[in-house]
Amino acid sequence: MKMSVHAPPRWAERFLERLLPARARQVVVGDLREEYLESMLPRRGRLRADLWFIRQVASFVPQFSREVSPMGKILLWFSWFTLVCTCWLALMEMLLRHPGFELRALLAIGVAAICMATIVVRMLHVAMRTERWLWLGAALLIGVGGEAFLHSATADHFEGFAVVISVVLLVQGILMLITLGQPAKGSPRPLETTLG
Repeated sequence: MKMSVHAPPRWAERFLERLLPARARQVVVGDLREEYLESMLPRRGRLRADLWFIRQVASFVPQFSREVSPMGKILLWFSWFTLVCTCWLALMEMLLRHPGFELRALLAIGVAAICMATIVVRMLHVAMRTERWLWLGAALLIGVGGEAFLHSATADHFEGFAVVISVVLLVQGILMLITLGQPAKGSPRPLETTLG
């Protein structure tokens, strides 16, 4: 019976290969793979070795995620804030289950997906053909933010959280429209992908 050779998570290896410049790719990925196979896997087992490998890959992200344009930095902060808020909102909708919660939870998940895509594009300076879909996402954020702001402003019961989130959505959508398609000044050369 032939034993299967364990390997680190392929998606993590590919991600690291995308991050690294060509001259360092083979050495770094090869060294991490060797450490995984010869040391981590026998000592820690498959799951803990995989987690170790993923942590090692994640440690390379900060050096490739330096956003230097002021508007790009603000957009990243707004995107992270909105991502956390919409994930919390979706969770609350699913737990509380007020009438119409399905649509509101789906909308929150959609906004979270837009935020995550914006973060990936800006932090990793990924030049994706699918970035053009983020223009549509920006328009959606502006529409949802504007509608939520008007609803909160005219409602009988004032909800400060809804006003804050609606303003954040409006600003994030506007920042996306301004910054999308523009590489950050001083950023590494964009990574090309075949998405889209």
